[in-house]
Amino acid sequence: MPRPRTRVAATAAALAALGLGLGIAAPASAHVSLDATTTEAGARTLLTLEVPHGCEGSATTEVAVRVPDAVSDLAVEDTQRWAATVTDEAVTFRTDRPLPDGTRDQVSFSVRLPDEVGAELVFPVVQRCEVGESAWTEVGEDAAARADLEMPAPVLVVTAVGGTTVQDAAMSYGAAGLVGAACLASGAVLLVRRRRA
Repeated sequence: MPRPRTRVAATAAALAALGLGLGIAAPASAHVSLDATTTEAGARTLLTLEVPHGCEGSATTEVAVRVPDAVSDLAVEDTQRWAATVTDEAVTFRTDRPLPDGTRDQVSFSVRLPDEVGAELVFPVVQRCEVGESAWTEVGEDAAARADLEMPAPVLVVTAVGGTTVQDAAMSYGAAGLVGAACLASGAVLLVRRRRA
């Protein structure tokens, strides 16, 4: 059953806290990556998804992220380029100014992590372009298996409070790229609360 959600208007302070995607030139061989300000169990974390390139030369028009059931208190942000929408299972960012191939950009959203230490949270991403799409949805059984995937889904591993650092988690799970994110926001924010399982 769909989880109950409510939308609340955001303040200027919330806008400043959540992040803004910035276009930066990037090599076309990179994978979609997910950064997190913290991976501690039960903590609220800011997730920044980076799109490194288009679809075989085609500009990006949409990025859809499937959000794991284990997270809660989802907050999604619009940016100058991307408009955010939310369904029961995904966060989707769309633009009427397609992001050129060879240019990286970021979109941000925040969630509350589950209390289970060691939980592996998979965030499958579908990147749609003016021509074609790229499905970053492949999942491996462990870090070694994920390293060999061509189109890996970003993975975040929940750590103990005061235990494994964000940097350590990133080294173990390269698809996650878990580092602190500091962003400047612009536009509207949708706060979407989801009942925890």
